[in-house]
Formats: sequence, structure tokens, C-alpha cells
Amino acid sequence: MRIAALSLLALVSLGGCLSLHADVPEDAVRRHMAHEEGVDLGAICSHEGRSFSEGALVCMADRRMTCDPTGRWVQDDAC
Repeated sequence: MRIAALSLLALVSLGGCLSLHADVPEDAVRRHMAHEEGVDLGAICSHEGRSFSEGALVCMADRRMTCDPTGRWVQDDAC
């Protein structure tokens, strides 16, 4: 364990800085950036791999659904 810590310290000092990469969902990044800038975003709903903004209407199984402000689909009427 001690050898691994010393090796990592030597690698960081010789390499300058250590870089980490992660796969973060685009929606999470967008919300984080909006929060940093103080922007209030509307809700986002998803269906079959597509994203819809608050107020969107989509037919699902003969029912018309609306994306509500909490980001959930609620039944609006029949298609």
C-alpha cells in the first residue's frame, strides 16, 4: 500500500497533474451549468430515449400525456 501511494505521488509530481474523465449524462451537466449561472430550467421528461420540455404533449398507449413541472408524465386526455 505504501509503495502504491509513493508511486502515485511520484507520478503526479513528474506528470504535472492527474486528469480524470467520467461519462456524465448531458442533462445532469446542463442542470449543473444552469445552477452555477443562476438560471431556472423547466422540467425535462423522457420517453423512448427522447427528451421533452415541460408542457410537452405525447401520445402513449392511446392516452395523451403532459410533461408536468416536476418532470413527470401526467394523463391529460385521450389521443
